[in-house]
Amino acid sequence: MGHEIAARLAEPYLSPSARKAVEALLGKETLASASTWADRMRSDPSTFWQEEAGPYHYVTVPDGRRYQEVGPPPQGDAATALAQFALDLQDPNVSRERKRLALRFAVHIVQDLQQPLHVGNGRDRGGNQISVMMDGSRVNLHRVWDALLLESRQRTQDEWLSYFRNSALLRQPEKRDADPLVWIAESAALRESLYPVPATINAAYLRRELPRAEARLAQAGIRTAAWLNATLEEDSDSKEGSTLEITPSTSPKKSWWRRILDGSFR
Repeated sequence: MGHEIAARLAEPYLSPSARKAVEALLGKETLASASTWADRMRSDPSTFWQEEAGPYHYVTVPDGRRYQEVGPPPQGDAATALAQFALDLQDPNVSRERKRLALRFAVHIVQDLQQPLHVGNGRDRGGNQISVMMDGSRVNLHRVWDALLLESRQRTQDEWLSYFRNSALLRQPEKRDADPLVWIAESAALRESLYPVPATINAAYLRRELPRAEARLAQAGIRTAAWLNATLEEDSDSKEGSTLEITPSTSPKKSWWRRILDGSFR
């Protein structure tokens, strides 16, 4: 539900150029539906989804380090995938099908990187290997932050939208909101504050962490709009935002990207 909420929060902040491009690529599909496509495709049996796409949902930044210092692994990660998707969306020679793939996956990545455990420390698979008790059930910490914290509020999607729109958490996107390095640094700092992890997610944990989870969800909406606005701006001279760039001719991502572009996608 978090991805869909973020996408719906983003829509009012889209620039005319970005809105036009999104609608042209998605057709009748909503931005909310597109935002969850990369997760729905995880069960696809093709080699890309089973062996390659997994790393494009996260980055790894050890405690006390910056992404700029450690960089991506050879197989790539969410940040380098996002940079390539931006290049494809901006390339007039790229087909509509390929641009649609880039848009759907990119929106998902922008939102994933606001969740602190999608910026892993390299020790516990983004909290997936940390078991905690919550409401009498054993779950992993990643799932707590992916879904269970927000679900504890027992709000519908429309109720969440109303809550955010009547809060001080939403604002107009700014230039820095389009920069993945900003999101990654914020998520890494927040992640570090989650350790040591308690054995039980209790009421005190919810009181402390829910406001931070809500703030990150609001930022996911703002940053989705900011990244799309910066990437899909019709005037190329005014495209600003990310300080993260890759060079297609030298990036280790070139080979995998060429393979998936030459394949078939649903």
